[in-house]
Amino acid sequence: MSNDDLLDLSESAAMDSIYFNKLSYYSGKLSAGGAIETCKAVMERRVKNAIAVIRPPGHHAEVHQTMGFCLFNNTCIASRVCQNIFGPACRKVLILDWDVHHGNGCQKAFYDDPNILYISLHVHQGGKFYPSGPEGGMDRCGEGAGEGYNVNIPWETKGMGDGDYMYAFQHVVMPIANSFEPDFVIVSAGFDAAAGDELGGCNVTPPCYAHMTHMLMSLAHGKVAVCLEGGYNFRAISRSALAVTRTLMGEPPDRLEGTSATTSAIKTIEEVKKVQSRYWKCMYPKAPTSGIYSGERLHDVIRRYQAQHLFDKYKLTELYILRDRISKSFEQQVLGSISHDRRKHLIVFFHDPPDLLSTSDPTTAQQKPHNTWLVSLHDMRPFVCLTPDLLTTARCLAGLHRTCRERQRGCHRRECTRNDHNHRRSGYRP
Repeated sequence: MSNDDLLDLSESAAMDSIYFNKLSYYSGKLSAGGAIETCKAVMERRVKNAIAVIRPPGHHAEVHQTMGFCLFNNTCIASRVCQNIFGPACRKVLILDWDVHHGNGCQKAFYDDPNILYISLHVHQGGKFYPSGPEGGMDRCGEGAGEGYNVNIPWETKGMGDGDYMYAFQHVVMPIANSFEPDFVIVSAGFDAAAGDELGGCNVTPPCYAHMTHMLMSLAHGKVAVCLEGGYNFRAISRSALAVTRTLMGEPPDRLEGTSATTSAIKTIEEVKKVQSRYWKCMYPKAPTSGIYSGERLHDVIRRYQAQHLFDKYKLTELYILRDRISKSFEQQVLGSISHDRRKHLIVFFHDPPDLLSTSDPTTAQQKPHNTWLVSLHDMRPFVCLTPDLLTTARCLAGLHRTCRERQRGCHRRECTRNDHNHRRSGYRP
């Protein structure tokens, strides 16, 4: 085909962001070959680790379709070549894809393969971000023998930064990768999530890329090959790739400035952990296997305990609520003293439930009942009485007033005696 025919083909409706010329096929083969030779050099230990500066990228390319500037799927080809050449020494391969777009080609290539763990961090926006569709959702976990070996971390929005990616690495990527125990690690290193790339719209800095690389180097005895993927800002690509290369050469990563994850990222990671908990023991909390949770809400259990405690200690009993229906959470929660109907003045308390204070398991992050306590905020901060009469009496009824507690311990200071006198004057009898 002539060069003009190739250009016309690029503009056809069947082509999805693909541009051809006479050198496209040669460039595609050169890029795939570069990935193969880089990975072979690392596996043969001719080099400790390496980065392949190759173009065109490859993680969007599928078996029967080129798309997203990708002709051949470089990392997929290289991983399979290494498995064939090195056999048991390269049986399990981790492909970590931090390109801002989902690597649909990599996912489809190994969707049923238990020896290739594919993990992708990408902007998804509910399937609206390129490549559009549900394939990048967190529920796409593989099929057949490969079920559980496909991990998608789909960001709900653009703008994700260092804290979000580090949070994902610490809570999902590294725990699963360590459990998988790969023989070789290949990074699909797109730098379009880098700060300054307007198309990606994220804010990952060079130090963050360096830290992610450093963590991956703890796997597979340090056998890591990084293959360049996407990126649309030359300055962002060069700075990020340089930080990764320096880390591969043994230099310590630069210090990160912002390490707090956004609320959106935390929410996404917690949902991913629940999905992946079906396949990985290291993932908590565990998702319900039946699709729904069984049992009772802890809130209702605590409220019933409080109602029983108030009855045992103060003889407060349940009052009837004139409603056709009432939430289960409000049953036995409107209480009154025995003689409330004969009193001229009534004191109404709105009592918030206590806080839960727990010590999580350092390995699984699980919260066990034997390490969880009910803590009332009243026990954690001092109370100041605003008036010596009605409000003081109300707090004494609840056992919260400081001077009354002191008096119960035998304190006879003037202020305690005066307050006690005010309590008797207002009609309260302890």
